[in-house]
Amino acid sequence: MRWLCTLVLLMGCGAPPATIKVATYNIYWLDDGISTERRERLQQVVRELDADIIGFQEIQSRAALANILPDHYEIGILDDEEELLELAIAVKRPLTIASLKMVFPDEIYDGAFPRKRDLLEARVEGVGQSLHVLVHHAKSRRGGRVETDERRVKASKMIMESLTSRVEQDRVILLGDFNDNPDDQSLNILEYGTTNAVGGIDEKPDAFLYNVTESLLEKNYCSYGYNYLYDDIKEPTFDPVVEGAREENNKWRGREHDFFNDVKVKAILFDQILVSQNLRDHVVDRGVFTGASAVVGTRSRIRFKGDDLSYTTRGSFASDHVPVWALLKF
Repeated sequence: MRWLCTLVLLMGCGAPPATIKVATYNIYWLDDGISTERRERLQQVVRELDADIIGFQEIQSRAALANILPDHYEIGILDDEEELLELAIAVKRPLTIASLKMVFPDEIYDGAFPRKRDLLEARVEGVGQSLHVLVHHAKSRRGGRVETDERRVKASKMIMESLTSRVEQDRVILLGDFNDNPDDQSLNILEYGTTNAVGGIDEKPDAFLYNVTESLLEKNYCSYGYNYLYDDIKEPTFDPVVEGAREENNKWRGREHDFFNDVKVKAILFDQILVSQNLRDHVVDRGVFTGASAVVGTRSRIRFKGDDLSYTTRGSFASDHVPVWALLKF
């Protein structure tokens, strides 16, 4: 029997395929002052999500993120004291962060990447893989889509151009809060690899980056706005389907409107994961986190005044977003 086991190992049949769960999570401004209740809910979300790689948005500092993560995660963040809404990444051991950098650090790019919310790139290694993970937080729709669309489009064009010479050789994962859904122009640019892509439902397969989460949109899954629907839910999970979410987003594209009064379905799929074509066949599953711990509780409120940011109300909810995840098998 022993010789048979040895033979199997020598033939390479004994090692199981490696699976890596990748996720993105916008945590409504995570600072050092969150309540115990909110901290416990965030810890539960991270624990139940159980992802190997998590890209984070709206993180104040390394200490704020370490406050909610188990010890077996390695944190990557530049921890700039002048930026309160940083990007970060966390990887579960045995994965490691081999390198970390900002892709567009110059101030001249602040129009596309507001404040210092630049594109974060980490090279993640382990279990025989080397992945280039980019964490993005696009300009919000605050001020109206007509006024802000161009800034998200500009960011996507810059990201696309920076990846053009890399996507055939590097294994690239682009994830984050895009503040647009997969039908919008900024995402179609990344999916098609052309700067003249327009907004609308895809009419052809993704040719540049493959949007793993577009199939979730087809089911009317969302990632933002569930807290408004399920803040007092008593069940352990919630239904991710919000009927009309896709149609409502497409209805108001390019039209002047008031978000609070005109938009009837406010939940939307903002948080997405895209991969280079050389990873497409490795994607075996994807989903939206549906644990109640991610949506229950009272909402928080923050206020911007110039470059200053402060809480006007500290709520008990985890965030106004829920994590989105994808499973890759190698």
